[in-house]
Amino acid sequence: MGVYRRAVLYMRRKRGQTTVLFFLFCIVSTFLVTGWSVLDSADAVAKVLRRSVGGAFYLRPTSNLEINEGVVEHSKGGKGQPVITEENIKDILGYEKVKAYNAMNYGYARSDAVDFLPGVGHSEDNNMGKVSAMNDTALADQFMEKKLELTEGRHIKKGDRNKILISDKLAQANGLKSGDKIRFTHAGITRENGQFVDSIPKKTVYAQAEIVGIYKQSVPQGDGAVPTPEIDANGIFSDHGFLESLKEAKKGRYTGEVNFYVSDPLKLDDIVEKVNTNKSIDWGQYSIRKNDFQYGKIAKSLTSIQDLTGILILCICAASLVVLVLILIMRMRGRVQEAGILLAIGKSKGEIAWQFILEILLIFIGAFLCSAAAVYFAQQGIEDLVFGKLPVINIDKSAVETGSTAGLSKGYLNIDISSVLRVFLYQAAAMILTVIASCSSIFALKPKEILSKMS
Repeated sequence: MGVYRRAVLYMRRKRGQTTVLFFLFCIVSTFLVTGWSVLDSADAVAKVLRRSVGGAFYLRPTSNLEINEGVVEHSKGGKGQPVITEENIKDILGYEKVKAYNAMNYGYARSDAVDFLPGVGHSEDNNMGKVSAMNDTALADQFMEKKLELTEGRHIKKGDRNKILISDKLAQANGLKSGDKIRFTHAGITRENGQFVDSIPKKTVYAQAEIVGIYKQSVPQGDGAVPTPEIDANGIFSDHGFLESLKEAKKGRYTGEVNFYVSDPLKLDDIVEKVNTNKSIDWGQYSIRKNDFQYGKIAKSLTSIQDLTGILILCICAASLVVLVLILIMRMRGRVQEAGILLAIGKSKGEIAWQFILEILLIFIGAFLCSAAAVYFAQQGIEDLVFGKLPVINIDKSAVETGSTAGLSKGYLNIDISSVLRVFLYQAAAMILTVIASCSSIFALKPKEILSKMS
């Protein structure tokens, strides 16, 4: 009778033992496949999140400014009005991992065709809105933090000229919609005799702007006792060309903050350190704030997952090995007679050992296939349990490169065939070694000694 047939007949005869081993292998394999998949996925997620989340640092004028009639004249820590030039920006963009920037200028605009929402001391003299000009409105903090949400049209992007975004409240109050064109003039805000008035009473510059998008406040914000231009719903987002057309900004010169985006948050500190050594920037007037978009919290969560998974795998391996060895030793002790008879009829120790190994492998392969299939079909539930509480992602690589914000898609957990095969080979090797070790006490005896024990 062949080895394979003897192995199958023994498994059929000992159905109870076979069933116990099958479920034991199923449980152990399920935990190991899940654990290794989570461990591998945690490494992959860390790399993907680094590329997707990115990081940013904000170059902003210091608050220690001297203002005359609403106009910044100079910083007490530097000379003249704070300005970042295109040359400064090109220098910083030359650093590795710095992928994009969003420069800002601020001003005021008014129009005979627009009645702005009234604030404190509202009058015709202060009927104006504050303009925030930038390269990409999708990268504005208010939109990235979901305080504002675009409800109609599109964001302003690099290359636009005289395009604006207005609030839904301002649009509703004036019957405006995306695609409408409005004639604006330059303006400024100052206070005279306790009243807020336009600091540019004589109008000499005009520009026609097209509404390309309308936004709403997703997070209600109280405006408090502020003048009309400072009402949030009166805020206008525009491209830089709009303020340049109104002679309120100069091309290539930015008096507001400049935000830079990096592709790898791990490089954020090194890049900021390099920027701090840039002598072309007056550091008496500017400061830097870093933002890793919660990557620190994400990395901490991933590290915890990896550590716990590693400990879980180690405990499973140790416990399963101990239980398996004990079961196989007891199994082998009950097969001393069978081994003695096989030796007595001329079967080699290697052939007998291969029969015992084949029995275990046949049970193990069936159990492993069942456990791998179970893990595959349950991977969405496992992913939600393990990775479901990762912090929300604010910005991804596409936002940096195209000016659109998005979250990282799901699909963190990946039951990779190579990981499954690795677990299978490790377990199969452990099975074979354990069987050989369990048989060693029998093979150490001579056939006559085994047969004498039978009596």
